[in-house]
Amino acid sequence: MHMMSSGRCLTLALAVAVTGSACARTPSPEQKRTSPVSDTVTTGRTINGHTYSDAPVDVTLGPNTFRIPANYLDSQIAPWPGEGVTLVIEWPDMTPTPPGARANPRTNDFRKEIHASIDYVDRVPIEALLTRFSSNETLTKADWVERGNPVERLDLRIARPETLGLIPYAIDEEKMDAYVKAYEAHYGEPPARNPALEYDWYVARDVNGDLTTFIKCDSAKFRKDGIRLEGNQVIDEEGSVVADCTHYLVDVENKLSITLHYYRAFLKDWKRMEHAVKDVLARTKVR
Repeated sequence: MHMMSSGRCLTLALAVAVTGSACARTPSPEQKRTSPVSDTVTTGRTINGHTYSDAPVDVTLGPNTFRIPANYLDSQIAPWPGEGVTLVIEWPDMTPTPPGARANPRTNDFRKEIHASIDYVDRVPIEALLTRFSSNETLTKADWVERGNPVERLDLRIARPETLGLIPYAIDEEKMDAYVKAYEAHYGEPPARNPALEYDWYVARDVNGDLTTFIKCDSAKFRKDGIRLEGNQVIDEEGSVVADCTHYLVDVENKLSITLHYYRAFLKDWKRMEHAVKDVLARTKVR
């Protein structure tokens, strides 16, 4: 199985089929630092007998090994048991939390955290993964009415003008009306629908038109950001629920699926997030 964030496991059957992810448990002492401590290691607080630091830890993802500073890791100690790893960086600098700052009682601003769940994929071609995530074809059969649900298929949505370097894809209401009629004819009742719970979709493509980024965010029409950004500070909007985004990309060379979770207010910095995560993987790979 391939591990996702300790706090946010993917529940989609597609994700399970592709990576077999499972929720995290407490890291064992045997999984702690496996790389020699250098003279440049920075230490943080000592809590419950453990001194947090940025000493490198070996992380294995399939045949790949990365020597990643411990403060990047979700636990800030070691990877959670199982396969896969979750890294955490913070807006706006896209750098890891200082050693021990996320341990209770935390000293960082948790609202700035961007969680990156990284899994090795070997059951499907990595190049096709984003296409699978942006469709319901692997979750439905060809003769199912549900296959035609335009909410769940990028190819049935409508491209809108570019924003933030991304192409938004809106639900095609004409196709939605046709889907509702087909569903009702088959089942005798219309499908349950709550537009407030339907995600806004965004994509980026390479020069060949292939997907390189797929992002789903809470609907901007029905949910405000819930926070505002002032300089490098995050300010709560009183009485608001904070809108989230889930952001998918891949590292083709290493066959890695990368899923980011963050507040929608940070969406403008999506390219910087991708660069930060890919950069730490490139810098720390040892084999």
